[in-house]
Amino acid sequence: MKRFLVVEDEFFIAGHIAWLLEVDGAEVVGPVGSLDEATALASREQLDGALLDLNIHGGPIDQVATILASRGVPFVFVTAYGSDRLPRDFRQSQIVSKPFADEVLLRVVHELM
Repeated sequence: MKRFLVVEDEFFIAGHIAWLLEVDGAEVVGPVGSLDEATALASREQLDGALLDLNIHGGPIDQVATILASRGVPFVFVTAYGSDRLPRDFRQSQIVSKPFADEVLLRVVHELM
């Protein structure tokens, strides 16, 4: 079973992403809506991938993305922002644009693997 960290501060979006992943057979770590908790989980949990909102309660996701990258954990940004708003080191990262179709999100998750 694949384990995915979900970092999203919008309650309904977080729940929907978690539900999609679980229905698809994954285990969800989170979802979490705080940068402190996301940073801690990204640092210590065994993860196969992550879905990251770009902006968590006004704070940038940069540190979480950096930790995941240093651990070799693939991730995708799930955001309403364009690639120009991504952290500088991750401007080439994949984005799932909000609002998203369920099948698009799942296709991207499968591509991460």
